[in-house]
Amino acid sequence: MIKLYKYLSLTILAAFLVTGCNEDPNPGLDDLISPSTTPPSISTIEPSSGGLAGITVLTINGSNFSSDQSKNAVFFNGVKGEVLSATSTQLKVRPPNVISDSVQVKASVFKVEDFSNIVFYKLAPAAVEIFKFDPANSGTPYGITVDANENVYTSVAKQTGAGIYKVDPQGTLSLWAPKGAESFFSSLTMGPSDVIYATRRVRAIFQVSEGIASSTYVTYTASIGGTASDSDFDQNLNLWVGANGNILSITPAKVIQAFPFDGNINAIKIFNGAIYAVAASNNQQILWKVPIISADNIGTPEVYFNFTSEVDSVIKLNDISIAADGDIYIGTDAKEDPIYVIHPDKSFEQLYPGIIKSTVNSLCWGTGNYLYMTRNLSNDFTQTIIRIDMEKPGAPYFGR
Repeated sequence: MIKLYKYLSLTILAAFLVTGCNEDPNPGLDDLISPSTTPPSISTIEPSSGGLAGITVLTINGSNFSSDQSKNAVFFNGVKGEVLSATSTQLKVRPPNVISDSVQVKASVFKVEDFSNIVFYKLAPAAVEIFKFDPANSGTPYGITVDANENVYTSVAKQTGAGIYKVDPQGTLSLWAPKGAESFFSSLTMGPSDVIYATRRVRAIFQVSEGIASSTYVTYTASIGGTASDSDFDQNLNLWVGANGNILSITPAKVIQAFPFDGNINAIKIFNGAIYAVAASNNQQILWKVPIISADNIGTPEVYFNFTSEVDSVIKLNDISIAADGDIYIGTDAKEDPIYVIHPDKSFEQLYPGIIKSTVNSLCWGTGNYLYMTRNLSNDFTQTIIRIDMEKPGAPYFGR
């Protein structure tokens, strides 16, 4: 009986060893690779001129990709991008925040041993500082505007040398107009003949020309309207002003007409025959739309988007800019991701999450695809002017 037991034990052990040798529970790397599979190949990347790091969705054309999105990987200088969709000949990829004129791009497919060929591609920053102001001299940019030659102008509050400064496209800063009676202007609007119209929350609009301190353009009394916060031109060169409790129109002949408004306006923009205004109304932050009928008549203001109820009950709306396609960009006092996009269908999103930091003082769209913003000095950031590549143009601007 003992011999029979030993014999059976040895037989079972031998069978187990044979079975165990046939199945490897821990396959090596070679077992995950199919050497006969053809590696992927990249032929072109669109847009061909380059994209924005971390932002632009790239179209990678080629062959031998997997139609299973999860089995593809694309690397940018060794950093993995986000594959959004895939076919055997095309990938949609959002690149990482890798910035270079010659990023090495290569693709891989699961279980394929070799990478694709390498293609060099330009990834530019979505947002750059075009000028840093000296924190030690309290140089802080507030209102901002842009002329037809893409020169940027900003009202700078400083201990010495305050005034309106100009930053040319090469990044050179120069004093454009010395300070007048103002500490600074919260809003600048470029007008015909490169004359700037400015507000500083008093019952007046100021006019500034190169090399000359500001002078009063128009004033008005409390019986006419509240203090002015922002202005913009319509196609007839009437200057529209957002104020506390009022909207005002000022004709080229300086005829002032005031219209009552339920709220304190922070900023306005003219688009497609209407005034878009961000305002504090009944303890809510609201984007309003007001049809323009003529310089002496407006339509009924309507709530276009209630930011407080739809997005956030704490954030305040500081400024507004509009793209040619009707997207509305609102600069806020949020400390991170401060610009929100309100689309024509009233959906919304943050602009370039993780890219733009600190609160927005002022916004202005340039002549092309750049949106400019000013920001304050904070614990983490210096005061500066930031240029944001929007990859699309702004709405028509009638002042320049």
